Parts: sequence; C-alpha cells; structure tokens
Amino acid sequence: MRVQIPAYTDRWMMGDRYGEVVKVTHHRPANAVRAAILSGERWPKAAREVAHVKLDKSGKIVRVIFADCVPV
Repeated sequence: MRVQIPAYTDRWMMGDRYGEVVKVTHHRPANAVRAAILSGERWPKAAREVAHVKLDKSGKIVRVIFADCVPV
C-alpha cells in the first residue's frame, strides 16, 4: 500500500514524502501495559497502529502513526 508520510516528520521536510507500507505493528505506552496485564486485556485501549514505511528516495524505513498517513 502506497502512502504519503505525515508532514511533521523530518523526512517529509527533506522531500522524501512517499513510500510503501512494509508492515503495521501496535505500540503500547509503558503505563498502559501494566494496566492491561492487571485487567487481562490483550491490547490496552491506548494502543496505536504504527506503520513501517520504506521511503522511495532514500530507501530508509521510518515508523509513523498509521492513522496520520495519507493513501496515494
């Protein structure tokens, strides 16, 4: 899936704006993990999807919040 990364990243400011999503993972804040363990949940309510995007120009893989990416 091709996406445009969010404008708040340094790579976007350098002109490396588009790329291919390699994978999507979940990020959990440290304090939410403890609460999830105590409550027995698999994913805490504060979990966010993080997209690993391989950029076109540089070939680097950056991690950005998946909801902030724009499909192209």
